[in-house]
Amino acid sequence: MNNVLLATRPNHDEATNYLHYWAKKIIVEAEKKNFIVIDLGGKKANLKDFSGRVSKVKPDIVFLNGHGSPDTIMGHDDIPLISINNNESLLNNCITYALACSAAKNVGKSVVKAGSNSFIGYSEDFIFLHQIDKTTRPLEDKTAALFFEPSNLIVSSIIKGHSAKEATEKSKSLFKRNLRKLMTSESPQEDKSAITWLYWDMIHLECLGNHLATI
Repeated sequence: MNNVLLATRPNHDEATNYLHYWAKKIIVEAEKKNFIVIDLGGKKANLKDFSGRVSKVKPDIVFLNGHGSPDTIMGHDDIPLISINNNESLLNNCITYALACSAAKNVGKSVVKAGSNSFIGYSEDFIFLHQIDKTTRPLEDKTAALFFEPSNLIVSSIIKGHSAKEATEKSKSLFKRNLRKLMTSESPQEDKSAITWLYWDMIHLECLGNHLATI
């Protein structure tokens, strides 16, 4: 039986547009590995479609992209998809990665308590920098790539059979590698401002629940 990946990819503002395009790279990778992919892009990242598809197909991996808060993970137009003390059980028995600000602080813990295998996310805001002249072409943005390549590595690693904890550590290692690269004299001066925020994202990335969970 093929594994199933479900991804939400809202794109209603500049930040979610970056998430939208970078998450597409994971979808392509999963399809090449014969995953069944449920892609809730744009307006499809709404509560009705999300809850309906999750309930029906029972995905092995849920990849949530969007704005977030300690208590909520949002979809298109900032409509709540998962909220604390509400519908966390939707994510039972799967590995969830939320690229959403502060989602690991409360709602991630609540998702694990409700029965999720594991939840990977950030306990504080996920912050990324980008090139102003690349906002309409996010995948060509080399500054944004410093942040999104480590982020994507989490789901990419899980797809390849690594555990939730291993995937988290691989992501942290790539964040660290990018940090070291920026600290060299050869790196562009304009990218050095990313050092603080790469470190920030790295230290606030957390794996909750079953660290040994795999698909």
